[in-house]
Amino acid sequence: MEAQPTTEHERECLVEIIAPKEQIRKFFFERHFDFLTSVPQRRLQEMILSSCMKGNSGKMTDFGESGTVHRTTYGHFLAKGKWDDKRLEKTQKRESFQTVSELSHQHGTPLFVSIDDTVVPKTAPSSKAKRPTQGAGWHYSHLEGKVIYGHQVHAAIVGTEDTSLCYSLKRCCPEHGTKIDMTLDIIRSLPDKTGAYVLMDSWYTNSGVLDACREKGCHLIGAMKTNRILYPEGRRASAADLAASLDPGCFHPVTVKGRAYMVYRYEGPLNKIDHAVVLLSYPASAMGRKTALRVFLCSDTSLADQTILEYYTHRWTIEVMFRSYKRYTGLKGFMVRAAKAIDRLLLVLALAHFFFSCGLGRIVSFHIGLHICRAAFVNF
Repeated sequence: MEAQPTTEHERECLVEIIAPKEQIRKFFFERHFDFLTSVPQRRLQEMILSSCMKGNSGKMTDFGESGTVHRTTYGHFLAKGKWDDKRLEKTQKRESFQTVSELSHQHGTPLFVSIDDTVVPKTAPSSKAKRPTQGAGWHYSHLEGKVIYGHQVHAAIVGTEDTSLCYSLKRCCPEHGTKIDMTLDIIRSLPDKTGAYVLMDSWYTNSGVLDACREKGCHLIGAMKTNRILYPEGRRASAADLAASLDPGCFHPVTVKGRAYMVYRYEGPLNKIDHAVVLLSYPASAMGRKTALRVFLCSDTSLADQTILEYYTHRWTIEVMFRSYKRYTGLKGFMVRAAKAIDRLLLVLALAHFFFSCGLGRIVSFHIGLHICRAAFVNF
């Protein structure tokens, strides 16, 4: 089912919205994207508005049907068009981060940066294919639980409370380095001393990422594998072995969003990490079950256990973003072959997220903004 406006605040947006084309031109001016010349601006604006149309699958045919020029024009614009996509990406990152950071300061709420990746499946080309899609390969998909053919996309979002914006959406490729390299680049691109909490799953949590967060004045909260080495009372033990050796009375109950957990707090050194908090956590209903153990690292030792786990739940927002992009804006079905065109199309999706959330006169969720634009297109 499509998201519908559910509050008076959101229903008012439907009444007050002006024509989408006028609104997006205003958005480009206010967010400092107007350094682009008129034609690139117009193409980008048309593609962003087209991405909200029902049934859009990211194909150039979809843009051609709802835009003002032929589908081949949009394909050429992405693959060979002369416009400064690097400056546009940098501006989009700065404006997105600043928007959420200001909300965080106004409301006195923590600022989160979530980092993760997803695999966009594609059909494996025949050995006789003359023009296979560039940059695709075989990647392990956690969603599918197997290796599949397609593009691996690395992303970061910045959020606070119920507001989140796409900060970065890039294709994983040798030119961008490994996923850890891309993660380090994102952390280093953040403004200094924001106090943001960087959230990630166990694949990314390591000493290098933690050091990069500390250099930027950020904190890391990340899941860890249960075989990570700790040093309780000076002895060497994996997190799983430590959890198994503890008396159940060493664990204390913690409730996070209505769910009960039993948690043990370790504070001290890890391999290549001088000092951090590590939480060993079981669901209360599966206490002591080896496969139910979850381990979390936090570099902010001042946080209570419940707060650490509550902050980590904000990481789920990036999973929702991936699912929304694949379902509504064509991330799953896009049909461009050139690597440069794919990279630019990902930038268009990040810009679309920004516009649907913040370009309609007030800040709303991505799904509500998408619905508002669809309704506006029907009415105008």
